[in-house]
Amino acid sequence: MQVQYIYDENGKNTSVIVPIDLWHDLSRKTRMKKVKESFEPSKFRVIYRNLEIHLEKELQNLRQEWERV
Repeated sequence: MQVQYIYDENGKNTSVIVPIDLWHDLSRKTRMKKVKESFEPSKFRVIYRNLEIHLEKELQNLRQEWERV
């Protein structure tokens, strides 16, 4: 069985049917990739260095927006 594409009446691709063996293989590879790409905070340590913002104030604003929603 191969990957099958499902189209609507307008010819727009709407779905895909993936063979289960391929699905399992892709799922396993994705999980392995996520484990390898663990989060490294040190990579982001200087991300705001050149911006002229008050980081604590921005974090408070973001938190307020989050709580409002």
